[in-house]
Amino acid sequence: MLWVLLALAGAVADAGYYVTTKKMLQTINPHVLAAGSFLFTSFFLFVLAFYSGIPAIGSKFLVAVAMTTALNVIATIFTYKALASTDISITMPMISFTPVFLIGTSFLFLHELPTLIGIIGILIIVFGSYILNLSPGQKSITDPIRSMFVHRGVLYMLFVAFLYAIAINFDKITVQESDPFFGSAVVFFVLGSAFVIIAAISRRTAGTLATGKGEMPGSGEQKLRSPAGHFGSMAGVFIFIGLILTVGAISINYAYSMQIVPYIISIKRMSIIFIVISGAIVFREPNIGKRLCGAGLMVIGAVIILLSL
Repeated sequence: MLWVLLALAGAVADAGYYVTTKKMLQTINPHVLAAGSFLFTSFFLFVLAFYSGIPAIGSKFLVAVAMTTALNVIATIFTYKALASTDISITMPMISFTPVFLIGTSFLFLHELPTLIGIIGILIIVFGSYILNLSPGQKSITDPIRSMFVHRGVLYMLFVAFLYAIAINFDKITVQESDPFFGSAVVFFVLGSAFVIIAAISRRTAGTLATGKGEMPGSGEQKLRSPAGHFGSMAGVFIFIGLILTVGAISINYAYSMQIVPYIISIKRMSIIFIVISGAIVFREPNIGKRLCGAGLMVIGAVIILLSL
């Protein structure tokens, strides 16, 4: 069951990525944060790819890279919007719906279908993560759904969960058509490059709106620093996030070669447990009893998936 350990490693990396990103969005432009994080990730992966040897590229590689990149650009923009505008404990329940969507999309794109018992395990994990992330002010399990009409970030993350359910299938095809290092390196490089362009365009647009001439006054210059200025001052953050994403990408990519996507991502979504533990220890968040109940359900769901194999 090596794939389970790899998926759990991906879950830990996923939790670290979301928590760190949520924190850094308070001080840095989201497009610049995405560009720096993804470019450093691609650098680390390219180093590993060159060390292990450049693989033969399959015929579906470029199409898969283009599809997952396009979907991940949109998903990242909406994820950062949600994290910047809404509490992470309110937005995170929605991302747990990715495995449910994957039951359909992975069958469509990869012809992978869980067993009936496996589907039950997936649904229990989703329900557990849903309960686990009920915020202290929420009394009913339907409150996160209702909160979509109050917190736009919640709706954003549900949309992101659906986009990921499509993109993840192309991620696996990318790995199948190359290897666990090179394929992801290319994807992250294209993603990072796309956000460099987006950051430059957004800065130029913001400067035009600020002055009407495309030039920023002194007061706005500090707030809207150039991407180069951000890259210089935030290099340590980019390296840290890049290492987290590299570990996560490699772990999940190797897991793809051992098991079907819905099972892998179901285990990976147990990252929510690590986020809750971090919230309890670091931020002294309340309501731990109910959240531990949700965590227990997720563990039961994972056990059911393993027993179905």
